Amino acid sequence: MKKVISQIHLWMGLILGILFFVIALSGALYTWSPEISSIIYHKKVYPQDRPFVPVSTLKAVLENDFPEGDFITALYQGRSHAIQVLLFAPGTYYNASMDPYTGELIHLQDMKKGWLNYLKLLHRNLILGDIGREIVHWGTLFFFIALITGIIMWWPVNKAGKRQRLIIKWNVSPKRLNYDLHNVLGFYASWILIFSVLTGLFWSFDIVKYSLEKITGETQIQYDVPLSVDVGDRAKFNQFALIDDLMQQFRVRYPDKPIRISNPQKPSDPIRVVVLDPKMRLYKTDHYYFDRYTGIALVGQFKNDLHTKSSLFNTLQSLVYDIHLGTVFGLPSRLLVFFGSLIGASLPITGFLVWFNKRKKGRINN
Repeated sequence: MKKVISQIHLWMGLILGILFFVIALSGALYTWSPEISSIIYHKKVYPQDRPFVPVSTLKAVLENDFPEGDFITALYQGRSHAIQVLLFAPGTYYNASMDPYTGELIHLQDMKKGWLNYLKLLHRNLILGDIGREIVHWGTLFFFIALITGIIMWWPVNKAGKRQRLIIKWNVSPKRLNYDLHNVLGFYASWILIFSVLTGLFWSFDIVKYSLEKITGETQIQYDVPLSVDVGDRAKFNQFALIDDLMQQFRVRYPDKPIRISNPQKPSDPIRVVVLDPKMRLYKTDHYYFDRYTGIALVGQFKNDLHTKSSLFNTLQSLVYDIHLGTVFGLPSRLLVFFGSLIGASLPITGFLVWFNKRKKGRINN
């Protein structure tokens, strides 16, 4: 039986090794996308003992500096972070980094361009569109099989053998060292990579998501839709005065949390205020809705609501994202995912060398 498992593991590694390498390495790098984007998109500013500019000031600056962009959301993060404004433009969308104290436009980034966007696309679809997405989806499934077969092959028959397989021997030949790097590091990393792969499968195959919706009873829940009541006469209506007031209220209420506020695009759209978790955990996100004309809080059973009111499925769906990116336990879990993915990227290389050395040895013996 182990011989069959060994052959499955071998040929999956040989045939799909390059794919595994690309997915794992791009995933490892993308773990630090918030920090990378802070640098390349100029999101850091020097903190000052001054109040933040209101959203209406940002709107006025952008109407002058980038009139073709539709103002969608503004994200206030903290005293040392630029305000991030999302703008839609024909065929693309932009991120505007703006000084929180003056409202000055620091940097405007087309989010469909730039190497960070290509890194994300490389991880999701190999920058090959729908075809690449299918390749990544099925490759993720095969990677899961490779991990399971690898663990089975690693598992020793006795305790003495287990002890030997848990430690890398450094004072050995290069061939033996490569074997230990594949065998020992691969075993440790597999327990991290399994969670990354399983959460990846949630996005890869609709049947996984639909099955979880069914099991958790999500399909039986009837959600309300947060809507504003159109007043008709909008001549004296000042949308951004209301947005400014709401942002000020939430900044006083949650001074240490990032807050995103939306600019409604349709007459019936509400103003949405999103209070984010400082550790970037999606499952800790709270959503609030307000009538865009009156500012009255909208009440109901909404799909995206306070995280304490979230359904089991929505909580699990958010946790899938947090586990996949490593944000579920903050920095420690991000480091685990990063190093686990780096080791995962090395496994096709060390695995190929193990196979090549055995094949070479077999030829010499013959």
